[in-house]
Amino acid sequence: MSKFLAGYKGRPVVLIDMDGVIADYDQGIINQLTERYPEIPIKKTRINWYISDDYPEHNKLLRDISDEPGFFENLPLVENAIEGWQRLIDLGYHPVICSAPQQSNPHCKIEKLNWLRRVFVPVFGELIVDQAIIDKNKHLHGSFAIIEDNPTVPNADLALWQQILFNQPYNQNSQVELRMYGWLDKELPRLLEKVA
Repeated sequence: MSKFLAGYKGRPVVLIDMDGVIADYDQGIINQLTERYPEIPIKKTRINWYISDDYPEHNKLLRDISDEPGFFENLPLVENAIEGWQRLIDLGYHPVICSAPQQSNPHCKIEKLNWLRRVFVPVFGELIVDQAIIDKNKHLHGSFAIIEDNPTVPNADLALWQQILFNQPYNQNSQVELRMYGWLDKELPRLLEKVA
């Protein structure tokens, strides 16, 4: 297991997932689906962790969309994610990306870094990309907290961090103890203090 990451000026590191937390994976899929296949009705609320489970008859089509070159590089921004990143800094933390690559998409890792360069680096600098962790083994990376939308992070029981679940329609049945309701959630400081 790795040591805790060295935060800026000794600040405690908070790991931040990308898809569904700062990069809007769902909207990226829906945008492509609507543009290419307008005859497919869009679900008002997604209820399954895998979006393809909400569209079982179009499973391969959705996978093909998310496996295309350019998909991850062009995802929309989750609402208030820039403000949320700044908020973590203002609260005295050092946010660091910790995101799993989509194994079926060979372009995913570099595209996630390119997305960060395009969206976050102009505001927060290149350190975000330099420190970004793109690894399916999130449990190996040290921090006291991770903000993550996946209610069942693999090997979470082996991690040093505790999860703060980023609320999404598809994780409503999760038993994760701590949940934040968007980047402007007024309870965020308390949630972080609780796991620190």
